[in-house]
Formats: sequence, C-alpha cells, structure tokens
Amino acid sequence: MTSQADETVDLHLSDMHNMFQTPEVDPFLDENIEASGIDQLIDTMNARPGNQKPISAIAIHLPPAMIEPGLPARMKMAIGNYCNAQIRLAAQKKREIWLEGRKALRIGLVFWAICLALSLLFEELVFRSNVLGRLFGEGFIIAGWVGLWRPAELLLYDWRPYSREIRRYEEIKRMTVSIVPRKRAAAQPDVTVI
Repeated sequence: MTSQADETVDLHLSDMHNMFQTPEVDPFLDENIEASGIDQLIDTMNARPGNQKPISAIAIHLPPAMIEPGLPARMKMAIGNYCNAQIRLAAQKKREIWLEGRKALRIGLVFWAICLALSLLFEELVFRSNVLGRLFGEGFIIAGWVGLWRPAELLLYDWRPYSREIRRYEEIKRMTVSIVPRKRAAAQPDVTVI
C-alpha cells in the first residue's frame, strides 16, 4: 500500500466518495474493503515506525470512468475540508477532557483530604494504637489515592489520542493528491459450476 521510495500511499477505491465513507461490502465485487480511504490512510500512518520519513503523497486509484478534469484539485480541497472538521472535533474533545480532568482533580483532592483526615482520626483518636485503627487508617489513605486515580488518568493520558489525531490530520492536509486510473482485474474464464 505504501511505496518506501517516495512515501506515497496508494488507495484503491471504487468510488471517490469512498475516500470519506466506508463502502458497502458487496461480495459480488472483486474487493473486500471495510474502511474508507481516509481510515486506510490513517491506519497506514499509525503503522509506520517513527524513524521513517513521513508520508508526503496520496495516490487515489479510481475506475477510469470516474476520473474527470479538475478532480485532483477538488479531492485535495475535500480532504482539507474533512481534515479541518476532524481537527476542530478533536480539539473540542481535548478541551472537554482537560475541563473534566480539572473538575475531577478538585473533587479528588477534596475527597483525598477528607480520607486523610478520617485516617488520622481513626488511627490516633478512635482506635488508638490498635490494629483496627491501623486497618481503618490505611484503608482511608488507599481510598483517598483511588479517588485521585481518575483525575490523574484524564490529565496524564486521555487527551493524548486527540493530540495525535490532530497531528495526523495536519499531516494529511499537507500531502499532495494524485488521481490514477485503476487497472482492471484480469478477466476470469466463464465457467458455470452448480
């Protein structure tokens, strides 16, 4: 699918609209594509090792009857519009995660402080120098740290996939687009078997 020499991804599509829409699976056709062209492109980008040159071009292979003058420019514009919309959506999701993380952190810190206070209360005052006091004290400390788990997860990890998605769509917008006539599959002999 990708040519190592020129960092071009070849996308074989039966219709130009399949660049953005998942095509219907038709067992009577000679292909079994289960993803849109853009999804295939992103999967290819994600599968490449980081030390390789970035992909710089997309070659979209279409049936010759669908190729018309000006199609590469129209496709480049459509890809840019699609990428801009996806970037806005990913940036919004990233902002939502940051807001949720900050809110969860405030709640988590209050819960942690309450658990710390309860731990000291049970360990020092209620069950003084007793195994039961130590058990409750340690239990409240653990519960307090568990209360900080979700805010830490949101603020440290959950936003990262959206940042990667934004970078991928920015890379796709910079790629050159070419339209290539699709070669026909070799004709199969007419054999009837029932």
